[in-house]
Amino acid sequence: MRLYHPTRHAAEILRDGFGENSGAYLTETDRSGVWLFDRPVDKQMGGGDDADMLTIEIPETLALPYETGENLPYRQFLMPAELLNLYGPPQVMEEAR
Repeated sequence: MRLYHPTRHAAEILRDGFGENSGAYLTETDRSGVWLFDRPVDKQMGGGDDADMLTIEIPETLALPYETGENLPYRQFLMPAELLNLYGPPQVMEEAR
C-alpha cells in the first residue's frame, strides 16, 4: 500500500528516517507517531505550500491497525516511526506539471 506524508522536514526524514512526534493533533488526547494518508492531501497538513509530499510503500496488513478517523474523504493512519523506518526510506513525490 502506498501512503503519503506531507512535511517541511523531507531532507531530515530522508537522511535520518521518520521521527516519533507527540501532540494533540486535533484530537482530545496526546498521540504519538507519524501521520500518513492513502492519497496526497493538502500540503497545509504538513506545514504549508513549501512542504514536500513523501511516499512510502508498506504492507496494508501492517497499516490497518493504525487507521484512524471516520467520515473523511481519505484514509489516515498514525503509525510508529520505528515501523515505517523498516520500509523506508520514503521517496519525494514529484509535483504534477
